Amino acid sequence: MGDVIEIHDAFGEVLIRYAAPAGCRSLRGAALEVAELTAARLPGADLEGSDLYWARLFRANLQGANLRRADLRGADLKEVNLRDADLQGADLGQDNVGGATSLAGADLRGARLDGARLQGAGYDEHTRFPAGFSPAAAGMVRATEH
Repeated sequence: MGDVIEIHDAFGEVLIRYAAPAGCRSLRGAALEVAELTAARLPGADLEGSDLYWARLFRANLQGANLRRADLRGADLKEVNLRDADLQGADLGQDNVGGATSLAGADLRGARLDGARLQGAGYDEHTRFPAGFSPAAAGMVRATEH
C-alpha cells in the first residue's frame, strides 16, 4: 500500500484522498477521471501522465505543475492558474463525444505548450496565453457570450 495523498482546496478542506502506489509520493499517472477538484491547491504538483479526463478544476492553482502528457480532455479549467505549468504533450482537445476542454479565464502565461493538443479547446477574452502564442493557430475556439 502506498501513501495517501490529500488534495486540498483554497480553504484547506480535503477535496480528495488519492491512494498512491507503493513508494510513490506524487500524483504522476494518477487516475483522477471526473474528479471534483474545484479550487484545488496543486502548485508545482507532479501530474505527469495523469488521467484528468472530465475533471472539474475550476479556479484551481496549478502554477508550475508538471502536466506533461496528461489527459485533460473535457476538463473544466475555467479560471485555472496554469502559469509556468508544463503542458508539453498534454491532451486538452475534444473528448470522445466532441466535448471541449474549457480554458475560459485561465492564466497560461509562461506555460510550456509544445506538442500540447489544443484542437477544439475553448477560451475567452479573459484567457491569458504565453507571449507569441496563437490560440487560432492551435485550433482553439473562442467562446462568445450571448
